[in-house]
Parts: sequence; structure tokens; C-alpha cells
Amino acid sequence: MKKKSLSECDAEADRAIRVMVGALVGGAVVPVAINWAIAAAAYGSGAVAIGKAYGVTMSDDEGWKLVKQFFLAAGFGFLSLNIGAKVIACIAQATGIGYFGGAVIDAAISGAAAYAIGGCAKAYFRQDYLGKKNKLSKEELGRIFRDEFNKHKNDKRN
Repeated sequence: MKKKSLSECDAEADRAIRVMVGALVGGAVVPVAINWAIAAAAYGSGAVAIGKAYGVTMSDDEGWKLVKQFFLAAGFGFLSLNIGAKVIACIAQATGIGYFGGAVIDAAISGAAAYAIGGCAKAYFRQDYLGKKNKLSKEELGRIFRDEFNKHKNDKRN
């Protein structure tokens, strides 16, 4: 079997990121109790699909563990400010009073987080594909996560 080119791997990873973003943005309208399960599954499955684009096979559990490392690399303060908005949005949705507003905020935060995870996973697996022995540091992954999240959190296409 012929090895894919890096551009083919990148294109496949970009498709996986778009699917992950779509699942999370669409999941924002789902009731809160189910929403979190959809988010966790989409993040983990997205990481697995991105890894597969670069020839890495792993389980959904391994994908979720990798996603948790990306979140941790972003830093507690950053996550508290940004992902905390998802919690507030879910509370607004649960009350019924602010359901639509909560869903809009949740979609923006979830979509941005999916892009951030996708960007981290792509960089992480790209290093491996290129045969680089030096893995990305926690600081580098954190920077990628924060940059991708901030770039996409106000993106109207989410």
C-alpha cells in the first residue's frame, strides 16, 4: 500500500476536524444531560480520526486521553474563562428561559474547542508522521490550543 502524502494526510485531518466541529455545534441544541456525552464522544472520536489520517490507530479511550492532555496543556486559567462559558450556557438552557441564547453560546464554545483539539491533534500526529523524534511540548500544545480556540471562538461559520 502506497504511503499517503503529507498534503493528503492534512486534507483528511481537516475533513475530520470539520466533522467534529459539526457534531459539536449541532449537539449544542441537545438537552444538557446528553450534550456533555456528545461532546466527549465527538472530541475523542475526532482525535482518533485525525490520528488515522496520519496512519496512527488508537482506541476511542486513547483518543479521549489525548484530548484531556490537550485541555490540560491549554492551562487552567484559560479553560476556566472559556470552557466555563459552556457550563453557564448549559445552565441557561436547563432553565428553559435562556435556551436559545445558551445554545448559541454553547455552539460557539464547543465549535472553538473542537477546532482547538483538531489543531493540536493535527500538529501532534503530523510530527509523528514526519518521523520527528522530538514530540511537541506541553507548552507548544497549549499555545496551539489557545491560538486555535481564540481564532475560532467568534467565527460565525461554527
